[in-house]
Amino acid sequence: MPKILLLAMPGCMASSVQVALDIFYVANRCLEKSDGSTIPDNARFSAQVVSPDGKAVETASGQRIQPELAMADAKAADIVIVTSLFEASASHADVDNYLAAQQEAAAWLKARSAEGALVASACSGTFLLAEAGLMDGREATTHWLLEGAFRRRYPRVRYHGERMLLEYGNVICGGAFFAFTDILLKLLERYGGRELALMCARLMLLEPNRELQQPFLQQSGKQHEDDAIRKAERWLKHHFDKPISVDSAAEAISMGTRNFKRRFKAATGVTPIEYLQRVRIDAAKRQLEQSSRTSIEVIWSVGYEDASSFRRLFKRQTGVTMEQYRRRFGPASASG
Repeated sequence: MPKILLLAMPGCMASSVQVALDIFYVANRCLEKSDGSTIPDNARFSAQVVSPDGKAVETASGQRIQPELAMADAKAADIVIVTSLFEASASHADVDNYLAAQQEAAAWLKARSAEGALVASACSGTFLLAEAGLMDGREATTHWLLEGAFRRRYPRVRYHGERMLLEYGNVICGGAFFAFTDILLKLLERYGGRELALMCARLMLLEPNRELQQPFLQQSGKQHEDDAIRKAERWLKHHFDKPISVDSAAEAISMGTRNFKRRFKAATGVTPIEYLQRVRIDAAKRQLEQSSRTSIEVIWSVGYEDASSFRRLFKRQTGVTMEQYRRRFGPASASG
């Protein structure tokens, strides 16, 4: 079995450490069950917890994780799994300050990759992979709330936030937090076989082979620091169900239309019209989750008259139809 190092980073979600240890434990029990006896140590999945300095790591929830090794003492590895780094709501300044303090960890990760280790992370952990230069020229994904910070910091990385998992020979990155389970199932399949991965998925009620995080996205929640554009976003969210135009949105914040469109795209990464569409999709998703309104009633309530056009937009943005979304996230008694 591969030698696995689990790099616990300051401020991580505690479960991004524990879920890995627990899934490897379940995998070993599955191996024992299929073999009919206790398996030897060299046939077991085993991960050593590592921290940057060998000291206990304080997690986001205040728990402390005691590592077995410091990075300096943990060099040879077949797999390195990086925990989450910071909260998905972190500001651009929070991200910059955190990574400035973790350059040694980025260099260590780059060295392990150069030696042939497979490096994997999900959620905000993808930032450390990118900081180490492992994602340059590749596609990457992270938590959808961190898209703006990721695009700004790593312009050489092709961001694909709709994906749950992206895999390149020796690098795997995942989307929001529970994409860690997708990565761990992928590792079990690679090193223990598909049957083992599926057995663990069944025992832990995990869904294997998830591809998209689009259905989970709040489409209109990107972080930025332009106060005027934040005011425009609030205005659009308040008036989305009415017939509005880019001109009226610019007028609402006393800005010329041309300058407004330029500033809006620079701050949010999308045009005002695209943002308005996303606000309407978010509103439709909330109604599909919480109400028994028909799909047509939902469409009309968010400011659309052309139902077929909105259905196409919804499918393009979320990866599922309105009916599929409701079946997955809506109240059990709701219908079409």
